[in-house]
Amino acid sequence: MINRKDSLEGLTIFVQVIDSGSFSQAANQLGHAVSHISKAITKLEKRLGARLINRTTRSLSLTDVGQVYFEKAKQIVNDAYEAEQSITQLQDSPTGRLKISLPNSFGQSHMQPVIRDYLLQYPQVKMQVDFSSRLVDVIGEGFDVCVRMGQPKTSNLISRNLLDFEFITVATPDYFAQHGQPKHPHDLKTHLAIKYMYNQVPITWEYRSEQNETVHVEVENLVECNNIPMQKTLVMAGLGIGRLPSYMCQAEIDRGELIRILNNYEMPPQSAYLVYPHRLHLSAKVRAFVDLSVQYFQTGQHKL
Repeated sequence: MINRKDSLEGLTIFVQVIDSGSFSQAANQLGHAVSHISKAITKLEKRLGARLINRTTRSLSLTDVGQVYFEKAKQIVNDAYEAEQSITQLQDSPTGRLKISLPNSFGQSHMQPVIRDYLLQYPQVKMQVDFSSRLVDVIGEGFDVCVRMGQPKTSNLISRNLLDFEFITVATPDYFAQHGQPKHPHDLKTHLAIKYMYNQVPITWEYRSEQNETVHVEVENLVECNNIPMQKTLVMAGLGIGRLPSYMCQAEIDRGELIRILNNYEMPPQSAYLVYPHRLHLSAKVRAFVDLSVQYFQTGQHKL
């Protein structure tokens, strides 16, 4: 049985000997002893059952069979080199198709500039963007990068933090002027809520008590919706109280258009973070997207 490793090595050495013009030059270029080069050529000729090189003490020349073999072998070596170069280029320059998953509201409010800048900077990349509130199967569904919200969980995925945020309780000054301002989470029971729901189920509002215990509060829902921008629009209209992620309403709070309440009862901060399957041999397209996203948030561009 032919040993493929020996076959390929012999072919490569043979091409190098002919290209360099001598056994000693080939040995220097390949990092082998001259004896190793000579044995490899002898072994190759024995396996092929034909003399490939006419050897003298001063020169080398190809036999007729050697000339035919050299032309074929040279093409194989060149093809192998080009294959390696193509992989190197793929790893060095972002190219190909990038498939990403983004949460609806955060993706729309914060990731659009990143996607725009990425595509302008790397025109060789084609992108598929999936906006979804569901927890996608990153590997099973073939995603390269996903943005997730909450607390990073232990898994075989790599995670990179983008932004820390809180879910905060807010309403307009006009609403509080008409209905009063709750001082404790239980006071919310007498107010109207603009509530977010996930998978057709309204999310229960959770707070932290003075004893650092989780308090679940059921409020009267004026509206239930699965879209945070819509939820914010209705809160801004003075229709009720909402719990919004701070990245969606901090500017309105700073301008006095919304009032934040129950600060001392809010749950611990959460994170928006990237997840992707592999750290080792990370493709250039994924690495570039991760680096651009992290830089965008670290430099505060999302606040502009």
